[in-house]
Amino acid sequence: MSLHSDNKRPIGLVLSGGGARGAFQVGVWKTLSEDPRGMAGPPDIISGTSAGALNGALIAAGLSPAQMLEFWLDLADRPPVIANEQFFRHLGRALQRLVLREPIRSLDKRKRELSIVADLLRKHAWYRESGRLAMTLEFLMTARFDDISALLSQIGTPFLFSTEPLRDRLAQAIGGRELRNSPVKLALNTVDVGTGSVVRIVNHRPEKTSAASVHYRYEPVLSLDMILASASIPILFNPVRVGDSDLWDGGVLVNTPLAPAVALGAQRIVPVLVTMPPDHSPQPIKTMGNAVERLADTFLENAYNIDRKLLLDRNELARRHVDENLRDIELFRAIRPDEAEHFDAGSYLYFERRALLAMHQAGQRAARRWLDRGPQVDGRNLV
Repeated sequence: MSLHSDNKRPIGLVLSGGGARGAFQVGVWKTLSEDPRGMAGPPDIISGTSAGALNGALIAAGLSPAQMLEFWLDLADRPPVIANEQFFRHLGRALQRLVLREPIRSLDKRKRELSIVADLLRKHAWYRESGRLAMTLEFLMTARFDDISALLSQIGTPFLFSTEPLRDRLAQAIGGRELRNSPVKLALNTVDVGTGSVVRIVNHRPEKTSAASVHYRYEPVLSLDMILASASIPILFNPVRVGDSDLWDGGVLVNTPLAPAVALGAQRIVPVLVTMPPDHSPQPIKTMGNAVERLADTFLENAYNIDRKLLLDRNELARRHVDENLRDIELFRAIRPDEAEHFDAGSYLYFERRALLAMHQAGQRAARRWLDRGPQVDGRNLV
């Protein structure tokens, strides 16, 4: 079975967020676009978030897999971010004010702090470096947490790095300041900073039969800001102004956006995730790195499972003919990494050439194994 053997049923490619792991998706796309069992051309529909939105825009703009890889490697060679000097300037001033205020702290607060210190001395091995560090952290989180809150409130900017240079890099890649006249139906998924709601920007109108079509923002011409907004990781990068709204990375709420692919007419969907399969082994987590990795993967995995369940529920309603406007959507099992190497806790932000190349190659292998097994339709009995 090949993906293009049923070309009368529009196929959608859903690309999740995942930072630097987006290079894995480029490897997957290389295999899907070049293997005879894959796609004969670009997918009819792409729905992407964050790194997936960047890759979706590059595919919709007509870039080859080799050109997409060069785009990602260029990000590693010349990181397109600038440290926000305003953040560090405000941080320095806030720390100075904190130090100057220290001598006039109230007597009651000092008594309370001394009592906490005495308790910490009994709890921790203060004569060891680890004990002293533990004491310091616990002291800050108990006796001086008000100082941390005050410090954050005095930093008059909401991000650490500006992605302004990425705009020029993206413009160079897609050949202009906007994406227009693409035959690929593209959905960019973002989050409104003010309202906390999902904003789905699409370059083709959703099908009228879609009950949620009113929740889509139709823009026949997609600006670079719309693409960048989907990849603006909160706190780390600056929100992007689009129209009257500040937008953030869609991965906050909708990391693997299946619904927009359905709304744009997909009847078959291939999800591409960047998370490892769930670990069902009874082995305990051994390192802080493992804990961070599992925490990130758990958030992203849960987001996909929610969207997956909603789509499978929708399919059941379609099969029961509960709504004549609903049709059964063929959801394939996700293509995802199945080898732990190169997909550790730091790999989400590790924009290094060798690491990106390794993830790109892992994507090619994962897609070949997926095709070797034959695209399997997802269902209730598959986990």
